[in-house]
Amino acid sequence: MYRKGVSALIVNENNEFLLVNLESFEEKYFAVPGGGIERGETLENAVYREMREELNIEKRHLRLVGWSEVPVKFKFRAVKLTRGGKEYEGSERYFFGFRFLGVDDEIKLQEEEVRTYKWVPFAQLKDYLLFENQMQETSEKIEEIFSRDRMMDQREMPPTIH
Repeated sequence: MYRKGVSALIVNENNEFLLVNLESFEEKYFAVPGGGIERGETLENAVYREMREELNIEKRHLRLVGWSEVPVKFKFRAVKLTRGGKEYEGSERYFFGFRFLGVDDEIKLQEEEVRTYKWVPFAQLKDYLLFENQMQETSEKIEEIFSRDRMMDQREMPPTIH
C-alpha cells in the first residue's frame, strides 16, 4: 500500500524553490515541503494545511499556478512507514505549484519536524535533494506545472482523492 500525499513546489520572486530540511534528515539534505493526506481531505486542502502546519504559510500567501494529476510514486528502500495502524511500502505524491506572495519573516518552522528551510535556484536543486530519482521527477513536475503557469478558473479544480 502506498501512502497518498502532497508536495508544494513554491517559487519566490527570484524564481527560487522553497526546500525544507526535516529533523529526520541529515543537515545537508532537503526536500520539497508537503505531507500526507488526512481521511476525507481533498488534495488541495491537504497541501494548504501542510504549508500552514510546517511553515506557517497561509493560503493568502500563495498563488496556485497549477498541479499535476499524475502522482510521483516511490517505494521505500527498506523501512516501511506505519501511520494510523497501516503499514505503507511507499508514497504516492501529488504536486502543486505556487508563487509565494508573502515575506520570509512570516515563515515559522514547525518545531521537532522542520529544522530549517532555504530558497534554491533550479540549477542547484540537485545538490540538496535526498531521494534517488528525486531530481528527475521533481524537474518533470516543475516543467509540467510551471510551463503552463495558467490562471485558475472556477471550473478547474484539482482532483479529489480520499
